[in-house]
Amino acid sequence: MAKNYICTAKGFFKSKNFNTETLVTTLEFTDKVREAQPFNTSTAVKFMENHEIEGFIWKPYEQEPVRDSYTVRREGNGYGCDFHTKDSTINEWKPVRLHMVHDSDASFLTTHKIKADEALTYEEAKAKAVQLNLDMIRELNDKVLSQAKSEEPTL
Repeated sequence: MAKNYICTAKGFFKSKNFNTETLVTTLEFTDKVREAQPFNTSTAVKFMENHEIEGFIWKPYEQEPVRDSYTVRREGNGYGCDFHTKDSTINEWKPVRLHMVHDSDASFLTTHKIKADEALTYEEAKAKAVQLNLDMIRELNDKVLSQAKSEEPTL
């Protein structure tokens, strides 16, 4: 499947035209990827060599793996409850291993971020999880204090 593009100083390769009257081959370039002709890598290399094109092959879907990194996720435990509802579950923050995350130019262009930037070391993930859990405890403490201070409504 062709997903690579030839990039030059003139732009992306668009098409090749051969004039039968003058026997001259002309190459067209564009600044829009959607108009560019896709190639597979080996064909692009041969085409660039045959037509003496100076440039490079852009592979927007080539994925760059990110391994052995961590992120922080909220995981629920139903402590003391037989059923799991939003109110009966304690959702604590935990560091979780990212086994493999893929980054590509195409995903960056659509999401405007790199997944590798979200990956953390174990120590960073642990510190972030502790901070989020402490924030959750503070919020819960504030709710308990506000209920303890509240009075019974009068009719």
